[in-house]
Amino acid sequence: MTRLFTCARSSLLAVLLLVATQQPVVAAQAATPVCNASASWISSPNPPSEIPNGSNAQFCDFYQFSWQWFLQLVSPSTTTASLRNFQVSANFPVLQASGQDSCAANAPPVAMFVRVEKPQGGGTPFVLPKRTGQAGGGDSIFDQDGNVVFYDIRFSRNLCDVGAVQAAQNFPAGTFELKSAWRIITAAEQPNYFWMEADVDGVPGNELLGLIGLHMVTATQLHPEMIWVTFEHRSNVPECANPGTAPAAGWSFTSPTCAAQLPSMQGTCTFNTAAPSTGLTGTPSEICRVFHDASDPQDHEGSDNIAIIDGLNAQMQGFLAALGNDDPMAVWQNYMMVGALWQNDVTQPSSIVSNQRGSMRLANAVMETTFQNVDLTSSFVSNCFGCHNFAGSKTSNTLPSSAFSHIFDDIMLGQCKATDVQAGPIWNNADAQQKCVQTCENKGGWNGNWTTTVPGQMSVCGCCGG
Repeated sequence: MTRLFTCARSSLLAVLLLVATQQPVVAAQAATPVCNASASWISSPNPPSEIPNGSNAQFCDFYQFSWQWFLQLVSPSTTTASLRNFQVSANFPVLQASGQDSCAANAPPVAMFVRVEKPQGGGTPFVLPKRTGQAGGGDSIFDQDGNVVFYDIRFSRNLCDVGAVQAAQNFPAGTFELKSAWRIITAAEQPNYFWMEADVDGVPGNELLGLIGLHMVTATQLHPEMIWVTFEHRSNVPECANPGTAPAAGWSFTSPTCAAQLPSMQGTCTFNTAAPSTGLTGTPSEICRVFHDASDPQDHEGSDNIAIIDGLNAQMQGFLAALGNDDPMAVWQNYMMVGALWQNDVTQPSSIVSNQRGSMRLANAVMETTFQNVDLTSSFVSNCFGCHNFAGSKTSNTLPSSAFSHIFDDIMLGQCKATDVQAGPIWNNADAQQKCVQTCENKGGWNGNWTTTVPGQMSVCGCCGG
């Protein structure tokens, strides 16, 4: 439902304004931002490669861009009918376990589930899925059935050319990084989820897995800091401050007992805590969403931001709900955009909070459960830019030292069979940032390491391709 934000006026003030301006009273009220969606985004997805209106882009432009790309990514693939576009590994490879080449032709198309040390056979030991921990600490969460949540990480294939990417200051326009979250669902829940099957327990037979969250991060020419967007399933959790009515089947990550303690949180329940776990089952988590649309009305243009997101979500849910049950896109009516984050001035570092725009308290309840209490005045602001450090225009954002794209760093390390290559004298780390990138550009990229072999005369760089 669209929220309206209008300024209250007393009757006397309304009369005075009318007399003074000879204009209708409504003209003095704050107007709700208009941001229109289109059903064509579903039937004929054709998302723009750049934020519309360029340097004059408004909040609406970013959110329209985000919804259009989401719908493109989740549309059925034209090359592999059983998959959606974001699942086609030829275009979006899966980030493999540490030390493995995610760009290899024989890389498994799914990596968060069962992994074995050798080809499966009668005596092959079961190995726990690798990705049951969230970013930022490896914490695991469990749904109300006590089943752990699984995570999958994908990226656009242009990141496989490590040397070429490192030679540029920013990642190529059109770069995508995707992270999805999944929970085990029942056959009764299946119609309300985008689902797939996978073996997650080592027992013969696959389990149904329903998508519960999707991060979408993309770079454009005008926004090399990347636009950070997140979506969630509507049945995941209630909001802490405004829990509303639970879905018919209940919240996936909040018990009825704990939901009843919202919004006061006066009771025995502890919300939004998690810890690392190595098990596939555990104590059900109690989670609520801290910020509606990842915003506080007091944030920069916070009220308008909330109104735009709510309006687009309502429009898209209406378009999707109008589709027939047999339409492969109808299931997305059960999902919503939580928000998006970007920068105003991309020449500046992302650490400048006053330069951030959009949903400044962006966090996904099932992917960043313990990072939702985003305090914009804290020394560590736990939104996307708190962990991904875009440096602006003063230094590179692609090197291992930048700490901007953790996925790209893992891609490089997975490919890297490091060989020391002579680079002449290197005087310090700043000098290495230049010389090692040039030395390793056509040798698989630089792994971030360098060593002086002959003081004042020769140093070597760790190149990934020899």
